Order: sequence, then C-alpha cells, then structure tokens
Amino acid sequence: MKGSFLKRTRRYFSGYFTQLIVFLLLLFIFRPYNWSTASIAIWEAFFSGVFFSAIFNANHPKPIKILTMVLGVPALALDWTALFIPWKSLIISSLIFTIIFLTVCTASILYNVVLRAKVTMETLRGVVCAYFMIAFIFGFIYLVLEFIFPGSFQFIYNDKNYTLHSSYLSQTFYFSFITLLTIGFGDITPITDLSQSFVVIEGIIGQFYVAILVARIVSVYVLFGDKAMLKHIEQDIRQDIKDAVEKVRKQKT
Repeated sequence: MKGSFLKRTRRYFSGYFTQLIVFLLLLFIFRPYNWSTASIAIWEAFFSGVFFSAIFNANHPKPIKILTMVLGVPALALDWTALFIPWKSLIISSLIFTIIFLTVCTASILYNVVLRAKVTMETLRGVVCAYFMIAFIFGFIYLVLEFIFPGSFQFIYNDKNYTLHSSYLSQTFYFSFITLLTIGFGDITPITDLSQSFVVIEGIIGQFYVAILVARIVSVYVLFGDKAMLKHIEQDIRQDIKDAVEKVRKQKT
C-alpha cells in the first residue's frame, strides 16, 4: 500500500507542469518581504526552481527548450550576481532577461495548451502555470519601470533601497496579481502614462484569459465528453442489433 502511494506520488510529480506549479506557488507564498538574508536566499532558491522547471518540466519543443536555456542561464546568473553586487544596471539587466525568459516560456506553454486536442490534468496545470507566470512577468515589468523611472507608481509605502529585494518587488507582485484578477483596491496606483498603459494591458489579458482560453478548454472538454457518450451509445446500438439478429437466427433454426 505504501509502495503504491509512493509510486503514484512519484508519477504525479514527474508529470509535465507539476514541478513548475509547485515552485510558482512557493514563489508567490514566500514573496520577498525584505526579510533577513536567509529568507531572501530561500526565495532565490524557489526562484531558481522556477527557472529549471520552466525549462525542463514544461513540455517545450526542442528548439524552444534550447532557446529557454540560452535565455534562462544568463538571467539566473545575473539574478544571483545582483543579489551580492546590487548595482542598479545589473539589477535592471537581470530583470529584463528574466522578463524575456518567462515570456518565451509562457508563450510556449499557452501554445501547447491551446493546440492540445484533449483536456487532461496536464492541460489544466499548464493553464494555471501560465496564469501565474503572466502575473510574475508584469510584476517584474512594473519593478523595471519604477527603477528606470522613479515615481511611476504610488506604492503603499516607499522604499528608497533600490535593490533586487526591496519592498517594491513584493508590492509589484501583489499589484500585478490583483490587476490580472481585475480586483484592484486602489492602494497602489500607476502614475505615469507608461505604467498606466502596462496596467491596462495586464487587465485586458486577465479578462481575455478567462473569456477565451478557459472557455476553449471547457468547450473541448464538453466536445470530447459528447463524443465519448455518442461512442458508448453507438456501441450499445450495435450490441442490440447483434442480439436481435442472433435471436431471429435462433428462432429460424
């Protein structure tokens, strides 16, 4: 019994998008709240897990997997370097590489999910992963805007410490998720035209994500459910005809 449970658990976590969704959830739960060095190191470890699982646990075609590796390695290297050498130019370079890497991975996941002819647990995990990754992408974009153009946002509280793990990163993640969910509370406000444009784009993506992608998945699931039902009915009719023919044959003999 125990061996069977362990086998099922191992098989589940070896499936596509499983490891990625776990690291994304951990990344969201342990947002960088500007805690101690140990807490920042834990967050960085989860962030590295997102990088590796986004490359190797996302069912990319081979060319895309190579591209994600080409983008992911320097992005992760810059991220860890910026942690110990907090130069502003280094931090911005790290964020830009991270944004490009996550965008490529998310586009590949969505392409894979949209073209999938059958809805499985793998499909649903891919949809959830892409949703979280979109929120993280825009969170990093907002942080880049604030670093390059200070005052782009009115935050809950200001942090003059322009480092990779300043309180701004936690606030931009929070703001990105509530914008994607279109439940903005007004506690963080985009001030400049550029920041407002990105916020509007994310809000539109959040609406269309549910309206189009999720609706397509539901329709595909219903379509295949109807096909399975029709196939079952067809098998029953064939069996009934076969039984009727056999009965008539017996009556003749």
